[in-house]
This record gives sequence, structure tokens and C-alpha cells, in this order.
Amino acid sequence: MCTLTWLHHGQGYELLFNRDEKRTRAPARPPQVRERAGRSWIAPSDPDGGGTWIGVNEFGLCVALLNGYLPRDAEEREWVTRGELVDGLLDARTQEEARVRLSKRHLERYRSFSIVAVGPLGPALVASWDLNALTFDARHAGHPPICSSSLDPTGATVARRELFARMAAQRGSIDAELLERFHRSHEPERGPWSPCMHRDNAQTQSLTHVRVAADKVELHYTHGAPCEGALQVALELPRAAVR
Repeated sequence: MCTLTWLHHGQGYELLFNRDEKRTRAPARPPQVRERAGRSWIAPSDPDGGGTWIGVNEFGLCVALLNGYLPRDAEEREWVTRGELVDGLLDARTQEEARVRLSKRHLERYRSFSIVAVGPLGPALVASWDLNALTFDARHAGHPPICSSSLDPTGATVARRELFARMAAQRGSIDAELLERFHRSHEPERGPWSPCMHRDNAQTQSLTHVRVAADKVELHYTHGAPCEGALQVALELPRAAVR
């Protein structure tokens, strides 16, 4: 189960991502600055599967992964970790470059997923793989949260989107403070449907807050459920021009 929201402003945006995982999963490694082919990005890493589920690079491109949880994902096959796909896109300069790279990948050994690529301008790119076809969609900021859930994908998405709409209506607008409150929320109650998720065998394992401005890129990472007062890590990069 994961939840993603974002909001564009000026030359940048704010993006928040709750990563929900089983309690038995190994703790993620905290974010680090990484580099490949002369391009830099910030990302945590997954010691179980490898790769990462989220990162943002010097060009202000953020790439995030939400698992698909289709029935065929449970088949006994030699699957490849989906986190490898995100890691492979984090040196892309633009959403279009990320789209072209994904289009060329052979995805037959990957479970279902949605990969969201958000840049400083324009709508987000959502790439969805259903084990048969890869499709692309454009989503504008302020749309309902993008969610995934292993317990009940439909129920979790409906509950969280209703909460988001209610909070936005009460506030009268959508801003960074609203996104932060939403991702830390236990409404309608502390449990499997709340954005800060808690159930017997799983919970929100981290909250990532990406800030992209005209001159810099920041990633703020809360290890553990945000309600538990976990230690925060903050890293930044100077923003590079796309040439």
C-alpha cells in the first residue's frame, strides 16, 4: 500500500509519498546522493529487493513506484525486482526520456506496477504495467491521490481519495500544508485505510517529501510511520538545467 500526491508551483513542485510495507520487510537504507553518467540524484534503497521506490534528480525529475497487486503477481515465477526500473530511470533528464526508456524495456519478468514521473512543468507521467501491456497516462497536480494496496486496492483508494477531497474542501484550496496533513492523517481512523497506515502485519514505513525549486532539489525522508516521530534525513542538490 502506498500513497502519492503532488502540487506544482512556479518553477517547481512539492511531492509526498507514503511507503507502506509488511513489518517483516528489512528496514530501508536512508537516502544518499548517487551518480551515474555524470548525473546526480537522491534516493533511499531497498535492501530486500534492491533498487528503490522513489528518488529525485538534479533536473527536478522525481520517479516513484507503486506496486500493482494483480492476482497473477502471486504466480511462482522468476520475478525481477521493480525497484530496478526506478533506479534505471533516475538519471533521465525529462519525463519524455523516462517514457522512451520504459517503452524499450522487456517487462515480462516484472510484476504489475505504476511508475509516476513528475517534472517541474506539465502533468505527471503515469506508466502502468498489467503483465500484458504498458500504458501511459498524463495526470495533473491536484487530481485525487494515486494509491495502491495489497489488502484492498479499491477500498483503500476510495477511502483516501474521499478523505483528500474532504480535507481540500474544508481548507478551500490544495497547498503543501494540506498534502503534509493528509499524508500524516489517521482519518477516518487509525487503521488500514488511513494515509498513515497501520494494521497487524504492515504499516507506513516511511514518508518522503520532495521539494523542487528554481535553484535546488530537496528530499526529506522520515524513516518509519510519520506519527511515530521518527528521525528525518534531508539532502539537497543544486538544480541543473536540462540541455
